[in-house]
Amino acid sequence: MDLAIKIWILLDIFIIMPSIHWAIMPPPWADPDLNPCANRPGGWQLLFWPPDGQCYKIFQIGYPCPDGMELTPARSKIGKELYAECRCPPKQALSLTDGKCYQLFTKGSCSEGFYFGPDRIHKNNITTSNQQLGSCKIIPKCASSNSIHWINDGKCYQKLTKGPCSKGQLLTVDENKIPLCTCNKQKEMRMFHAGNNRCYQHFTKGPCREMGHLFLPDQSCGCYSALPHYHWNTKKCFELGTIGPCSKGEMFTILPQTSLGGCVCKQGYIRHQNNTSCHRPFTRGPCKPDHILVNSTSCLLQPCVRGELFFPQHSKCYKIGSWGPCDVGKILSFDFETRPSIDGLSYNGVCICQHPNCEIREDDIECDRSKGLLKHGNKCFKIYSQGPCAKGAWLAPQREGKEPGTDKKDAICECMPGTVERVEKKDNSVIIECLSQAPLIAELFNKNYTQSH
Repeated sequence: MDLAIKIWILLDIFIIMPSIHWAIMPPPWADPDLNPCANRPGGWQLLFWPPDGQCYKIFQIGYPCPDGMELTPARSKIGKELYAECRCPPKQALSLTDGKCYQLFTKGSCSEGFYFGPDRIHKNNITTSNQQLGSCKIIPKCASSNSIHWINDGKCYQKLTKGPCSKGQLLTVDENKIPLCTCNKQKEMRMFHAGNNRCYQHFTKGPCREMGHLFLPDQSCGCYSALPHYHWNTKKCFELGTIGPCSKGEMFTILPQTSLGGCVCKQGYIRHQNNTSCHRPFTRGPCKPDHILVNSTSCLLQPCVRGELFFPQHSKCYKIGSWGPCDVGKILSFDFETRPSIDGLSYNGVCICQHPNCEIREDDIECDRSKGLLKHGNKCFKIYSQGPCAKGAWLAPQREGKEPGTDKKDAICECMPGTVERVEKKDNSVIIECLSQAPLIAELFNKNYTQSH
């Protein structure tokens, strides 16, 4: 990125109302009190480096920083002090192995079969800046040998398709088997080269400008009735999986009953019997105001109050963000696959992970007291059963003030009726036992008998 552009991105721009004047505030390093180099010509592009007392161009890579690192400004967490730091440039990370900067999602300094990926974020105690750290990770593989695992989003895409790439690039792997988006005339990629330094997947619109033409394997644009992409009503060709000549909520695909191109509802959409378009269920769709589409034949009066979502499996509304009908570790959330600007407002509630990787924490456990269940640790147990308790004890409800510091438990272990609690100290630890009264009475009798003789 050009130096001047990079600096201007960092400038704070304020709009002063009501006259709407634009005021460009100088960056902190343009203040001579913070940066001694600011008094020099072009000083707003210079930073003071304390180790040698010299001024260096901001964002320059290399000396006085180590090779590959750039000189950047940083503000202190306390006060207005300005610091000059050496950090890795954007889209790079500092290797935990050799302390050098490498481009993320490349081979870096890793061995064959590994790529250099993001690790944790390092935060120092002096400035507000963060440094992305990186380490070597195994290159994941897809179930299909013709698919490539795109590391950035964790999804698999077919090789030599657009996949996650920008327009004019296709997905492949480099000589180190690391996924990348590229376009060139080498090996198999040359079959997809369009002659404008861009590559396109066959049977897509690609570089073709004429409506209804597709990019063909001979690198030409055209349309033929023999192609399954041909639409007989319009006499044009359309890319499969797109809206093509179809209506809202539909996509153009090969119809199994005719093996010809036609329109069907997109996955997750349904067609109401009295409407030609396809709609997301649990949106208004073709229904009357205040109603939602349930299936291909029915509209339902919107049953949820503000702050609730409809859970189809239970035909009931639950509060957004609650555990509701979800499994442990999940909460009820919006259906983010529905796009309000296109599909309309959705009342469909889905269960999503409450924590990363659906981690289950003790606070997430909620036991049904109406069924006589109580929480102990991260599990539910029947009240007055032995559960996780020792012999002679059972689970009883947590009583207020019973045991300080145990407020996260609904139940505690107590000695059953007919037993006596005995507390012993052994090896600097406290052992609590629930013993039957008969052995204790016999033990006490024997002790008294021994002492009397």
